[in-house]
Amino acid sequence: MIELRNISKSFNSGTPNETQIFENFNLTLNEGDFVTIIGGNGSGKSTLVNIISGSMTPDEGDVFLNNTRITKMREHQRAPYFGRVFQDPMVGTASDMTVIENLALAYGRRRSRSLFRWSYHMSDVQTFCDDLKILDLGLEERLYQKVGLLSGGQRQALTLLMATMRNKPSHARIKRDYVRFTNGNKKGALNTFNQAFVTAKAKYVDTKNEIKNNKALNKEIQKRLLQVAFEQFDRSIRKFDLTKPVLLLDEHTAALDPKTAEKVLEITEKIVTENALTTVMITHNMKDAIRYGNRLIMLSQGQIIADVSGEAKKKLTIESLLKMFVVHSKNDMLPDSIILGD
Repeated sequence: MIELRNISKSFNSGTPNETQIFENFNLTLNEGDFVTIIGGNGSGKSTLVNIISGSMTPDEGDVFLNNTRITKMREHQRAPYFGRVFQDPMVGTASDMTVIENLALAYGRRRSRSLFRWSYHMSDVQTFCDDLKILDLGLEERLYQKVGLLSGGQRQALTLLMATMRNKPSHARIKRDYVRFTNGNKKGALNTFNQAFVTAKAKYVDTKNEIKNNKALNKEIQKRLLQVAFEQFDRSIRKFDLTKPVLLLDEHTAALDPKTAEKVLEITEKIVTENALTTVMITHNMKDAIRYGNRLIMLSQGQIIADVSGEAKKKLTIESLLKMFVVHSKNDMLPDSIILGD
């Protein structure tokens, strides 16, 4: 869950050009929400995403992730918990690196603090291929091709995948995050994790010793059985993994042609649905805002003027959204692209 409490944000403070974007702004995004955000220029859409991601600090107020205050966490510290895709397809990937190197960079970024840990093992190759097949763009056949040779749509789809990739965190990280993001008694959460870890580890060690001491097993069978035993131990610990990357999409199809944009949106919906990701998608297209997600928010001058979800969202039309905007907005002007659905 993401919560913004009493957020205020201004630009050019103390000058004649001072602009107040948010004042005592509040928003709660529940886990698994796929929220589309729409609004006029200057309504606060991108500023909202910047504050959530940590690339911008609010003047006042706090940001919470799973009830833990992260306001003072820098953007790179939030990287394991947030993935962002920008409007420009060139931003999210490295042109001079191959497809597999870009994937390894994203994979490594979520398992260490270094942005430059992009080496990969041969065991990672199959994982990357399986991930790329989800895109249905044939990129699994172009692992060793430089990303600069891909089309804008292919690059944006790759960026989307990279933003949602998440290397399995270490057991130590799972423990830390489980305690950090658990509601209520953190000492109790720590004891619960430690007890489960000790029990699972003891069972794994006993099983491992039994396999190694069984002389009737050849080395190959022993190796396979040991792998199975470790995977069982590993799964018992990963039950405590509370964190999934929150996906932030800042008009990620705006620079694409209509056909490619539709394909990328279909990929987006598939990835979000299959992984149950909490997602915020800024769009200038009312049709897409209605079609995708389970919740729609309309902003005007830093205020939420419409927040529609569930069955009510399914009944929305472009005409009804425009009417909401006219009734509730403060003399904002919607861009032509929103009105026309371009």
